[in-house]
Parts: sequence; C-alpha cells; structure tokens
Amino acid sequence: MTLRRDDLDDGITVLTIDRPAARNALSPEARDLLAEHCVAMAEDDTVRAVVLTGAGDHFCAGGDVKAMGSHDTAAVSERLAQMARVAEIVITFPKPLITAVRGHAAGAGASIACLADIVVADETAKFTLSFLNVGLVPDWGLTYTLPRRVGWAAARRLALTRERVDAAQAHRLGLVDMLSDERGVMEVALEQARRLGASALGGYAAIKAMTEDREALRAALRREAETQIERAATWEHAEGVAAFREKRRPDYVRRG
Repeated sequence: MTLRRDDLDDGITVLTIDRPAARNALSPEARDLLAEHCVAMAEDDTVRAVVLTGAGDHFCAGGDVKAMGSHDTAAVSERLAQMARVAEIVITFPKPLITAVRGHAAGAGASIACLADIVVADETAKFTLSFLNVGLVPDWGLTYTLPRRVGWAAARRLALTRERVDAAQAHRLGLVDMLSDERGVMEVALEQARRLGASALGGYAAIKAMTEDREALRAALRREAETQIERAATWEHAEGVAAFREKRRPDYVRRG
C-alpha cells in the first residue's frame, strides 16, 4: 500500500506516503487513498488532527513521471478530474492538518504540502515547482494555495523559474510555517497536531470554512485541469517525459 495510515492513541493520525524508493512520487493509489482517509477521518470523532508526511528521507517528489505521457485524452481528463476532487477534499478537511516535510517536495509534492493548515519543515527540506520540467503547469490547487501563502508575485516567480527553495527561504516566504528544532520534524508536527487537536473542533472547522473561498478554489482547480489537459497533448510534454526517462536535459529550443 502506497499510503499508510497510523492512528496514535491520543487522537492523532499520521498518513505516510510510502514509496521511499521513488522519493514518494504520488501514485494513483496513494492519491485515491488520501481522499478516502480524509473523508473517513472527517466523520470519525476519535480523530482530532492529522499529520501528512513521506517515508524515508523525502516528502514527495511529485507526480510519477514514469506514468505520464499518455495520449489518451479521456484517461488524462479522468485523472485530472480525480486529482481536483482529492485536492478539494484535502484543502477543505475540517480538522487540523499538518504536513511534515523533509527532503524534496517537488511539483505535486510542493502542492500537497501547501494543502495543509500548517507546514512544518526541517533543514533538509527543498521545495521546487518543477512542473515546467515536463512542460506542464501547477496543479493540486497550487494556483489557489500558494499565492495565499507567499503572495502573487512570489508564487508566479517560483512557478516560472523552478527555483529550488531551501527550508530557511521557504520559511521567510511563508511557504513553511514552522522550522523544526533538534527534536526533528515529526515531533514538532505531532506537537502542533496535539495542540490544535485540543481545540474546539466545531469552531476550528467554522474558521476554516469562513476563510476559504470555495468558489475561487473550484475555479482554480478547473483552470488547472483544463490547462493541464491541453499541455499533456503538446510536444513539450512529450519531450519532457522522454528526457526524464532517458536521464537527459529536455530540449525545448529545437523541436525534434
């Protein structure tokens, strides 16, 4: 199973993306399990707060590029529709949700980190909006979440430049809310989960709902999906996927 759920005895649940050999690149199974668990945990009174992390040394390297490159428009559309559905479920999860980031959070991995209420990172964390590496655009609601964290100009710059941002810079930008201390990223994230989980959860959910713009979120998810469908059919995406598989730099200057 590529997404592991561990229920602790203090009302905290830990969800772990569990593909360490692939830097926790997100599989369709993990994506669907994330939605299933969030729906179930929202209704489970024994769950007070959730920590989402990655197994091993990395948070999530993004979408599985090895599975990309399909020319089946219907299949691509279905995948993106499901992705948008899961992103909305996670963003609107009514209980405290904390992401614990170590190592790489790239592409969709950075997007998923930003779905949380609180992002905790250690000194190894590196955030990269790497979508352009394969000729694609941000997804998983990043065009909604990131500008609200770092501002429009910084969000646009990070997407266009693919700049790798370390933990300290991410914290200064507002991409990361807390840096871990000597206890480690999971201990700090669990401390935050316990603190927030002791809140009046009905009120917590109400504040989240009041400060969300559901219409803007859904509009952003629609735009992301529509643009990604268009981009998935381009020669640039095909070149990016081929270059990844062949372990070379993509050539976007000279069309082959």
